Amino acid sequence: MFEDFNEVICLGKGGSYSEIAKDRLFKTYDLFMYQRSLNSIKECIDYVDENSNAITVLPVETTYKGIIRETIDNLIITKNQNIQILAETIVPVNDCILSKTTEFYSITGLISNPNALAKCKTFVRDEMPRQLNVVIAENMEDSARMLNNYNLTYAIIGTPKTAELYNLNILKEHIEDFKINNRRFIVVGDGETKPTGHDKTSIVLFLDDHQGALLDIVQVFVKYHINITQINSKMVSTNASEQAVFIDFDGHKEDDIIKKLITDLTPQSKGMRIIGSYSAF
Repeated sequence: MFEDFNEVICLGKGGSYSEIAKDRLFKTYDLFMYQRSLNSIKECIDYVDENSNAITVLPVETTYKGIIRETIDNLIITKNQNIQILAETIVPVNDCILSKTTEFYSITGLISNPNALAKCKTFVRDEMPRQLNVVIAENMEDSARMLNNYNLTYAIIGTPKTAELYNLNILKEHIEDFKINNRRFIVVGDGETKPTGHDKTSIVLFLDDHQGALLDIVQVFVKYHINITQINSKMVSTNASEQAVFIDFDGHKEDDIIKKLITDLTPQSKGMRIIGSYSAF
């Protein structure tokens, strides 16, 4: 499945969760590729849209926030209609206090990007000094690099991967507000997958926003006894009366029963795109 790819695009660097997901997937599939890092989901998908030898690893869902719309929205509008989801993995969130020092109670300053601070605001408020000097960075990598400009009483918010990359000490783990929090990542690229017997398919349907439209779709799944694992909808930006409905369900697009399902779903919608069949985590 991955033999034709030689480059992987990660969202962010410096120990980002996208890099951690990439490491997990590479271990699972015994892969090694040149890594390039970009700063936005759109940039990552645009890159693989234009470079068929590249895959990208992107977040698609979190435990407490749900679906990451930016990933799905950009995936369904690629110029290359062969771009699809090829694999998935789950990464537990573990935000940490990292520093060159080994003494947590000596910390007087914290370097972090606004998103990490927001995720860990309770710990920062309750467990760190009241007169804490907070320095804002753009991202995790910048935080780690900026640490070189400050003394040993400064720390950053990062991941265990950040600590590994920059030779930092982990002073506190799991400082995030939501302790049970996982992120689902997908591999996106121009490729095909084979059925494994434990698969998931993702599609998007474009429906007129009228009473009973979604019910008609669900009844097709009921007819074939196919389990829907997730369903979400959103208004199409170019047409307020049209909805884009994202559905994940059990099975592979090459399974006979799924082929029948797709055949029956087609006339129920204004348009449909299969955005991947892949081994379920």
